[in-house]
Amino acid sequence: MEVKGFLGAGLADNLHRTSHDQLIAIFATPAYGGVMTESLNARVRQVLEGVGDHQAEFGRRIGMSADKLSKSLNGTRRFTSLELALIAEEGHTTVDWLLHGTEPRRATALAARTRGGGVAAPDDSKAAALRHAEIIDALAAVGHHLALPELPSVCSEPDLLMQGARLAEDASAVIGLSPRGVTARGLAEQWEKAFGLVAAATDLPDGLDGLSWDAGDFRLVLVGRTDVWTRQRFTLAHELGHILAGDATDRPLTEHVAPSVDQGQAEIRANAFAAELLMPHKELVQSAADAGSLDKEGLLSLSWEYQVSPSSMATRLRALGIITDEQRRSWSAATTRMAALHAGDPGRHLRYAQQASDGWYSASLAKLAISAYVRGDISIRLVATVTGMDSARLLDLFHPGPGTPEGAPQPDAPVTGPAELAFFP
Repeated sequence: MEVKGFLGAGLADNLHRTSHDQLIAIFATPAYGGVMTESLNARVRQVLEGVGDHQAEFGRRIGMSADKLSKSLNGTRRFTSLELALIAEEGHTTVDWLLHGTEPRRATALAARTRGGGVAAPDDSKAAALRHAEIIDALAAVGHHLALPELPSVCSEPDLLMQGARLAEDASAVIGLSPRGVTARGLAEQWEKAFGLVAAATDLPDGLDGLSWDAGDFRLVLVGRTDVWTRQRFTLAHELGHILAGDATDRPLTEHVAPSVDQGQAEIRANAFAAELLMPHKELVQSAADAGSLDKEGLLSLSWEYQVSPSSMATRLRALGIITDEQRRSWSAATTRMAALHAGDPGRHLRYAQQASDGWYSASLAKLAISAYVRGDISIRLVATVTGMDSARLLDLFHPGPGTPEGAPQPDAPVTGPAELAFFP
């Protein structure tokens, strides 16, 4: 039991600085589906033994009277969800383990994209994935599950580049929207809906651009926060390619596959997928034809139009036989900033860079958490953990005070009301 509970790292300190009455006001929710079994009580007793406190002292630390704790352990009283959350936090475990005995999840198969010379440790990248897995598991424990639509399959074409390109064509048909003019965050929200992803931009270890993990009950894509927004956008598409190709699926025999061969093939296909998805060859050929004779200014215009870096655009144009290798090399030093200036839109470039640097949370996971909170199944802290927003601010949004302007959503508003309030660009 080494993984922190679903309330998030560092919450214990905040809890101990808050009075019991305040905790009840903020966290109190109905009991977890009426769960009251001997197994649950046995696992709570196991936590008590592991912590080493006397029963009364442990109860004091989590805001329970000795009488309440005793009655709950003896089966004459139900634990509330707040109490289970605090017990899990004190025992450095998860509510899912308390309820069902499910051991904390292990990230055993991750497809990660690293920068050249990157030194990210596997355990560090797994930690980033496991933080999201804990939230997903906590929501599933109270009956809120992610939708997982069927994914397009990889074609039988032996050529990896063709596999990636055709998979991207199939993905585009499912998405039904062009990626042109859409930020990484906007793409993430589109692709979450189309493929049942949980996608977010967050802090990742140095040298790691992104990671993907298909655990069977969720599909996770994380990209690193960076002000190089075109790279973040390409990485997001690259990681989606891993998910759709099955590269990031938990497989019992994964450790027996030769890493250098397997990773090389997966990377080739994922890069081909990302290139086709973001710069569809039919559209790009037409755009290049409309531009006439391509020069460096034409390259900058195309890269800005498709929102990829000039180097990525040059590489794609070379692969399609539209420019020569000499042109590709001579234009490789061009930057996205140069493309923005050429397009007369440096302000948008700065806004995109700021959003990519700030990071963004998963819209699908946030909506799931908000729905669970509105229905009284989880505490506001879990919504705060997903969105990165302050709990007090969220409470103000969900439960406006007497000074709320006329027409603002009220506490008894439908689920979609507070859900919309919690999202900011």
